[in-house]
Parts: sequence; C-alpha cells; structure tokens
Amino acid sequence: MDESLKKKAYLEGSKLKNAGYDNEVIYARLEKQGIPDELAQQVVENLAIEQKKEVIEKQSSFYNIALLRIGISIGLAIVFAIAVPGLIILPIGSIAVGIVSAMAAKSKIK
Repeated sequence: MDESLKKKAYLEGSKLKNAGYDNEVIYARLEKQGIPDELAQQVVENLAIEQKKEVIEKQSSFYNIALLRIGISIGLAIVFAIAVPGLIILPIGSIAVGIVSAMAAKSKIK
C-alpha cells in the first residue's frame, strides 16, 4: 500500500480517537474518506491496542504505588506495635486501603 495513504489513515484515525470517537465510527469515517477496508480495519485495531497499552501503563504505576504503600504500612504497623501497643488501628487501616487499591488496580490491568 501507498505510504502516504497509510500516514493519512493513521493521522485521521488518531485525530478521531483523541476526539473521543468509538472504533466503529472511526472505521466508518475512514471508509468514507476512501481508505481501503483492510487498511481502515488495521488502523482501528492498532489504535485500540495503543489505547490499551496506555491504560495498562497508567494502572501499573498506580499498582506499584499501592504495593509501596502496603510495605510502608506494614513497617509502620511493626513500629506502632512496639512503640504504642494500643494504637494499632491506623496502620491496619492503611494496610487494608493499600491492599484494596492494589487489587483494584490489578483488576483494571487485566
């Protein structure tokens, strides 16, 4: 296929994707502009893969932060258990929040 046609298709597809259009709408608009069906389908698939990679990248950084928070909370729980035996609810709550946020981030990554 012609490289300029591919470039035009990807440029138009990414503009439509950034504007918030769905994959079917992007496919229909590309076809309407004279882009061959095969190339339009390839553009839509590649844009969907790229969007999924971006979501995974964002969620994985949140997941790492949640794991770090769990580790810090466990350390704080140990320190509080030794220093102030009666005040154990704060680190336990922080550990619970970290675990829940890590599980939520992990489920969004899949």
